[in-house]
Amino acid sequence: MQSIREIKERIKGISSIKQITRAMEMVAASRLKKVENRVVASRTFTEKLHQMVSDLLSSLSEESSHRWFAKSEGGSSVAKIVLITADKGLCGAYNNNIIQKTVRFIKESNKQVKLILIGKKANLYFSKRKDVYAIEEYIPESVEKLGFDWVKSFAAKLTQDYNNQKYGELYVFFTKFHTVMQSFPESLRLFPIEKEGFGGEGREKREYIIEPSVENILDNLFPKYIETQIYQCILESLTSEYAARRVAMIAATENAGEMIDDLTSVYNKARQETITKELLEIVSGAEALV
Repeated sequence: MQSIREIKERIKGISSIKQITRAMEMVAASRLKKVENRVVASRTFTEKLHQMVSDLLSSLSEESSHRWFAKSEGGSSVAKIVLITADKGLCGAYNNNIIQKTVRFIKESNKQVKLILIGKKANLYFSKRKDVYAIEEYIPESVEKLGFDWVKSFAAKLTQDYNNQKYGELYVFFTKFHTVMQSFPESLRLFPIEKEGFGGEGREKREYIIEPSVENILDNLFPKYIETQIYQCILESLTSEYAARRVAMIAATENAGEMIDDLTSVYNKARQETITKELLEIVSGAEALV
């Protein structure tokens, strides 16, 4: 059995940890509120742009051979994955879930997959497995500091490489934020365009007078669509990270409190036993003197 001093030291240590997890919970809650407002506001614009692209796609003929519809079978056998994870841990299974989803996709793919990693946790995992996975680029900047200006140049490079047939498919793997308690790892295919992925079939088809042409408008609009989608994925992932960290820190704080209660009970029992033992020794000594 542990001594009273050892139990007391454990209670003190766990109390310090509880203070840290409580502080981290408050920080995560504050950051979550700010990012959640951004991701909700950004969704409105992203969804509207998605609808515009969907309407334009529905106006194209089935025989359209526009470059955005290039068939991967006839193009490059390389697929690129932009993987978004966190820079830090202590956020439950957030990083592991999206990494494992990416790993499963790579194993099931019949293409040569190249990774573009955003977030230190993704780089930490795949850099240890370079003999299995091909890392094309690691973005060293902090995820929360990646603004829209950076996304514009990043998306422009990806679009240029696709047009130059350096790869045939582009996917973004990210974590979709639903609620504070629920976030799910998802993947989004950006290149080439799939009409089925835009969900325009169930809506009423609208007739537009389009000038100069649908193809010309898509040439200018679709790069903007790629930018907003990548930026939205970053915001969704960042919001999911803070939500996961807040939930994890709440659980850690509660567990620390339960451990303190249990140890306090053990401490009181051990202290009571010590006092009882000392009283018995005093009584026994007094009886011996009589």
